[in-house]
Amino acid sequence: MRMVLFMAVVANSADLLATTLGIHFYGNREGNPLLAGLAHNHWWLFVLIKGALVPFLIVRLDSYRRGSPILATLGIILIVIILTVAVGQWIGWMAARNYLAAHTSL
Repeated sequence: MRMVLFMAVVANSADLLATTLGIHFYGNREGNPLLAGLAHNHWWLFVLIKGALVPFLIVRLDSYRRGSPILATLGIILIVIILTVAVGQWIGWMAARNYLAAHTSL
């Protein structure tokens, strides 16, 4: 279970990094779909939430394993899956943008 908890925190960090690259270096004005307005208008607040509050909530969810182990474990696994898919979408979007920019006049 510790490995899944570690993967959740790492996936969140990777999502924050991919969001940073996508918004600031590649010009994606959509950004993180759930926190798009915050990411564009209040960047430091977005980094605080994504970089500090989300890992705290993941660790807090892990502490609930004593009371309801199945529900807490499923919640952490769901977080890992969602964040991994989000990072994959960012990487795919950036790769497609690089490919198109290299083959067209973008």
